[in-house]
Amino acid sequence: MIDNLYREWKAADPASARLLRDLWFDAEHYTVAAADQNFDSTEHFIVAGCDLYAGEPWVEERAAAIHLRLDPDERTCHARMAHTLTYGWAGHWLVRRGADPDALGRYRPLPADPYRLGVGVYDYQAEGLQTAGDYWCTRPGDARTRTIEDRIRRSGDRYQILAQRTAYPEHVTEGQREAHYVLLQDSHPRAAERRFVVQLETVDRLRALYTLDEGGFRSEREAQEWADRINPRRIAPLPATDPSTGLPAVPRHPASSTAPAAFRPPPTAGRFTR
Repeated sequence: MIDNLYREWKAADPASARLLRDLWFDAEHYTVAAADQNFDSTEHFIVAGCDLYAGEPWVEERAAAIHLRLDPDERTCHARMAHTLTYGWAGHWLVRRGADPDALGRYRPLPADPYRLGVGVYDYQAEGLQTAGDYWCTRPGDARTRTIEDRIRRSGDRYQILAQRTAYPEHVTEGQREAHYVLLQDSHPRAAERRFVVQLETVDRLRALYTLDEGGFRSEREAQEWADRINPRRIAPLPATDPSTGLPAVPRHPASSTAPAAFRPPPTAGRFTR
């Protein structure tokens, strides 16, 4: 859809005109991962992967959130786009503009020929990604990742993004993996003891999947120091959070080593007689 808007619709304002022109020129660089639209198809919300900046330092541009509002009577289109580090944060931007978070969590299957090399030329299922940097060809790898993403999409103004950077590039793992992190400040009242959150997203080239992990810290300095020490060969464990709430995990109390003694009534002082 995004490649024909420029020709078929008139831009509603100068910003829309620039975006529609850019999408028309660069349509082949965007791969739709998930989408939502309203009941009469006049409003569209699109999460896409972007390969325009693959391998460049500005990794926050690898996912895109596109919001389109169409006026069929005037044949005009109001268009806005935000680039983000991850699909989850692209969905967050769109949900705040009216998208259904459940719809944006239903990812489209990858095409059989994601690199457009022709059927039979590239066996995607056998080879996975050409490089770990091909984020637009990935999907969530496990239930925990999907749960954290769902919370991100619905989080409103709960989080403030403080930093987002490459944790390690693919060349240090011989092209097998790469990872990026987002450092957040959490305003949830129950997060007072662990206000600063690191979300680490890792792309696995061979499986064409990404996984998301998360941990809470007491200070921004502690969180940033943990992120600065990320080593692809040995990543320190994150202070656990509940994936559905993002709050510190409830501590588990160890089971008692001995069973409690069976209840016995106290002995009577003497038998009651009349």
